Amino acid sequence: MEENVGRGRHGKPSNANASARRELAANRPAKRGRSKQQGPIPARGTHDAEAGGSRTRTRSRLGQAQNAAEDDDFDADQFLNQDAEYGEPEEPQPDEPQIEEPQQPPRRRPQQRPRQPRRDAANEGYGGGPSDMSLLTQYGNHRAVPIWDAEPDDHEVLKRTLRCQASGKKVMDIVKPPRSERWFWDPIEASGLEPLTHVNFSVLDYGVIWAFVERWHPETSTFHLPLGELGITLDDVQCLLHLPIQGKFLNHTKMSRGEGADMVSSYLGVVREDIDKAFAETNGVHLKHTTLQTLYTTNQTSAERAIAENKPAHVVRLYRERSVRAFMLHLVCCTIFSNKSSYYADVVYLQYFQDLSCVHEWNWGAAALVHLQHYLDHGSAVSTTQMAGYMSFLQGWIIAHFPRLSVWVEAPRYTANMPLNSKVVPGQGHKDAAGYRSSLDNIQTYDCVFSPYDAHRQVRPLINACWFSGWLRCGKLKAKHLPERVLRQFQHVQGIPRNPSMSATPGMNLCEIDRVFTEELELRMIDEEMRGRPVTSPWDTEPGYMSWFYRVSHPVMRPVETPESPPRPPNLEVLIEAAEARNDPNLMQVCRSVKVEVERAVRDGKAVEGTPIHGTLQRILNLLNPILAYRRIKRGKGTRYHTRGVDFVCFCNFNVDVVV
Repeated sequence: MEENVGRGRHGKPSNANASARRELAANRPAKRGRSKQQGPIPARGTHDAEAGGSRTRTRSRLGQAQNAAEDDDFDADQFLNQDAEYGEPEEPQPDEPQIEEPQQPPRRRPQQRPRQPRRDAANEGYGGGPSDMSLLTQYGNHRAVPIWDAEPDDHEVLKRTLRCQASGKKVMDIVKPPRSERWFWDPIEASGLEPLTHVNFSVLDYGVIWAFVERWHPETSTFHLPLGELGITLDDVQCLLHLPIQGKFLNHTKMSRGEGADMVSSYLGVVREDIDKAFAETNGVHLKHTTLQTLYTTNQTSAERAIAENKPAHVVRLYRERSVRAFMLHLVCCTIFSNKSSYYADVVYLQYFQDLSCVHEWNWGAAALVHLQHYLDHGSAVSTTQMAGYMSFLQGWIIAHFPRLSVWVEAPRYTANMPLNSKVVPGQGHKDAAGYRSSLDNIQTYDCVFSPYDAHRQVRPLINACWFSGWLRCGKLKAKHLPERVLRQFQHVQGIPRNPSMSATPGMNLCEIDRVFTEELELRMIDEEMRGRPVTSPWDTEPGYMSWFYRVSHPVMRPVETPESPPRPPNLEVLIEAAEARNDPNLMQVCRSVKVEVERAVRDGKAVEGTPIHGTLQRILNLLNPILAYRRIKRGKGTRYHTRGVDFVCFCNFNVDVVV
């Protein structure tokens, strides 16, 4: 039998004959990816043209069956693939070449991480801390939990990054009038917002920012480091940004589209149709940054045209005030009120620029701090993927307190009376937080500058507002939040943490909160007597604080991985001989001598029991006793290895010099 048997159609051989088709199917390789349980390939007919198929190149199988019905061996049911089975391919003859279809690579299924067992935090705590859940009550939702639990090769967790939204560069790129145009710069400087025009960075080190966001905790509004807690205060705002930290707190509620349209029309001179279109594009009471830039420039042009046409002075003043308002709204919404959208501004802030002569009365510094802390609270959650807020301010704070951690250079045009954020120009640094995370886990006291503004006090002194302890109400206030936790209304901005649920009595309205805050303002200031005696070293803490802090927090983000047996230094003998030549003191002998002197002072009555000096001496003895109980491990002649106690020795010698 010939290979192609059947009728001829249009001068070409056809395989419509049933017997010919069965013979060809026996010699045809099996089709991949289809079994008889899955069913046959569906026929393409006229409906294929509607779904995008070609009607001219595809023929209906039903039509083929009708054309071949006159064949005696034709089986319509089999041709229409009703419970028909494909024939198994026969083995090829030796003289016939075997045609193999190319092997398709198997599809790789996404590797699923094993499900972690549910943790009983109340009884077990967390790896690396906290073991005491009394402080960080929401730690289970913190992004530090998966970072600690992740395997060393789990890059999905360890190298996961946040998308930081920063719009400060838009303020740097916008063209500003020269300083001689006093109609523009006089209201800007009088408002207290002029420093925001030159404290922004065009390049940010996002890796170091993410590393600090991982250590932020909303319960205390501080960063938790191996050194202890470190927070952003009002003093940081006034020194880094030179923003006012005294005055009336910003206080506004959610604005409707009608109210926002009236405000934009009245104070920016935009027609109602354009306002409605702008609100529809941003899906809210917002204006795009490009829209504000256009209003800023067009009103300047209109003012210049009015001057050239000798129009009245009030018309020129109207255009100029609109231009200044558009610039101010664009300025604050790209810096201190930067949001996750990164392309629009909230119209609700326009109400603070209605009277340009009263802009300086608002507390812009506290608003900037509260807004940044609000986004830090969200950024520390494990489910968050974006971070917003004033990123240039956060970058400047990191450089001021940790100058060795990231890359930066000094600005060439900086002068002593400028904000400290204008002093540095940060580099790009690393794109992920893995390296910075390890650096912060191994940070030492000399890596942190606890008082970075001592040389700047002649420009920005430490005022009483920096000694406020409590929770400030600033920003948006919604009535539905009043009976609940008032974390959205109150933000901890200085020093001593306080439970947010105690900040305001449930049911208090806005006027009552203002009245209570004004009456208790003086009571919440830390006076000279409450401040106590200044510390000797900036890193000194109250006795027992660090042990408590390590119980209630997680100062280290990743477990320390060290080999069981440390490698032997290649020049060990040289180091030993050099140490013996220097006649280094025996640290254990020093501890014994200190213990003898302290015991003699207690025994001779130099410290009366119950006095602070007697308590200090007892603490020294409590530290020395476990150290002296350790045995020295000798490995070879003249080699001594001490397991612990070096840091304690330095601490004890320091206290003995003070007390004895």
